[in-house]
Amino acid sequence: MTNKTALEKLDTKITLLLEKYETLKEENRRLEATILANKEREEKLQQALNQLKEEEELKELELEDIALRISKSMGLDKISS
Repeated sequence: MTNKTALEKLDTKITLLLEKYETLKEENRRLEATILANKEREEKLQQALNQLKEEEELKELELEDIALRISKSMGLDKISS
């Protein structure tokens, strides 16, 4: 009778361990999916940021060109030389 009780306890513990394993396995799967989604989101944000930086650089060049044209049209470029 005692052996059966010990086996039943062992069976219960094994069952609990397997349930915990399956729970952790599912949680791990969800976390991996979240990490992947976050990496994809980060990549898209990085691409958008790079595009904005490029646009900003182009605008700066455009502003410099406009300032240079204004200086030339007012004859200010000859004064600073």
